[in-house]
Amino acid sequence: MFAIKEFELAGRIGVLKVKGKSVETPAFFPVIDISRQELSAGEIKEIGYNQVITNAYLTYKRLGERLIKDGIHNTLGFDGMVMTDSGAYQILRYGRIDAGQGTIINLEKAIGSDIAVILDKPTGDVNREEAEASVEETLRNAREALRLIDNKTLWVLPIQGGKYLDLVKRSSEESSKLGFGMFAIGSPTVFLERYNYKTIIDIVATAKSYLPPEKPVHLFGAGHPLIIPFAVSLGVDTFDSASYVLYARDDRYMTEYGIERLENMEYFPCNCPVCSKHTPKELREMDKRERAKLLSMHNLYIIKKSINRTKQAIKEGRLWELLVEISRQRSEAYEALRTLTKYTSLLSKYNPRYKGRPRGLRFFSIENSWNPRIIEYKKWVLTKYEPESLLISLKPLPKSRYCVEEKGVNVIYYAPYLGLIPYEVCGLYPTVQFHYYEPVQEQVKMEMINAIRTFVSRMKRSNRNVEIAIPKNAYYTKDLVKEAEKLKIKHHI
Repeated sequence: MFAIKEFELAGRIGVLKVKGKSVETPAFFPVIDISRQELSAGEIKEIGYNQVITNAYLTYKRLGERLIKDGIHNTLGFDGMVMTDSGAYQILRYGRIDAGQGTIINLEKAIGSDIAVILDKPTGDVNREEAEASVEETLRNAREALRLIDNKTLWVLPIQGGKYLDLVKRSSEESSKLGFGMFAIGSPTVFLERYNYKTIIDIVATAKSYLPPEKPVHLFGAGHPLIIPFAVSLGVDTFDSASYVLYARDDRYMTEYGIERLENMEYFPCNCPVCSKHTPKELREMDKRERAKLLSMHNLYIIKKSINRTKQAIKEGRLWELLVEISRQRSEAYEALRTLTKYTSLLSKYNPRYKGRPRGLRFFSIENSWNPRIIEYKKWVLTKYEPESLLISLKPLPKSRYCVEEKGVNVIYYAPYLGLIPYEVCGLYPTVQFHYYEPVQEQVKMEMINAIRTFVSRMKRSNRNVEIAIPKNAYYTKDLVKEAEKLKIKHHI
């Protein structure tokens, strides 16, 4: 069962319940490989993860019938939620595995997986012909799987198509008809490894546009703190990756802004239990396996911090602000933010207009005005709002944020970032619950002036009289005077 508790953009906080276990989403599933695991499942749980993922196919290849006898939870020594992958990643790497759909599904049922992925055909970064073949084979496998799955396990159907968005659309549309309880977006690892976040945004947004909104969605291989908030904003609920340990084995240290090489560090910018007790020099002098274990722990703390920051931003209605902040960390993250603006309709579809106990929005740059909540608000003012009076007075929003009604006149305030604020909605979130600093960027100033121009032109066509009050010595005073003269409207300073 999946219950959604709160939305922000297309992201949501939810609760995933399977076989008496529950996990709050967004959630990260650390990958466990029993043949080589620096951290035990118990140590991973102590860090705060009540969910893990492992490969059913590889685990069985290594343990044989003992796995079926003991079950996956006892084998891992983990009483939380266990998700099992089917072995499809090995198909992506090596071309095939010596097991079919029936073998994999029966194995996952026999070992007691809580969440189980059917055997699919990952796309990867291939030519179009191979991508089409992977989509069709996965859909055939899914239809075959329907005859084999039970109703106790939460079964996952991966979406394929890779960078070919029309194929992702077809895969999502056809998959949504099959009644699986959960979906996953497959084959992103090759793009994530290259920091090709733009492609990931396109793939996720396309899939989410055609999948049932009430079903949870997983993103394979996403284990970098920078990509998680972007994927959550589009509606991804769960993630998995072995990045935390793979980076650690290579002496790579995760931060919220990227990856650092341990050899280049003098200080740790973190106060997790590992970084609070050790210096970079001390870690470098340790035995390699012990160092990898501690770095793995730190990396898991950083991923958890990214998840928690994202959840808090959802609660406060500030998820877009978080994405703007993250976009400053790498050029690829900024490109991801710009790519998100193509999907405003998706981001706004479930985005609440008001938050129960919102925090005031903080505006620092033009990117803050790309917030879908702001875009939808501006669209309403400029295209649908109709003043009752024939007399319209435009005024700068007072610093006090106190709006005053005038008889016989429609008072409409204006401010950077939000543009126009009719008296009728002044006070409603987010019309006065925001902060910005002066002088604002030229783009922001012109955006406000263009909003005034567009609105005045529409009012003049409906035979309304408009006058504008312009503040003296403001950074936009001269520009607004020029605009008022062009529009031939009454104005005073």
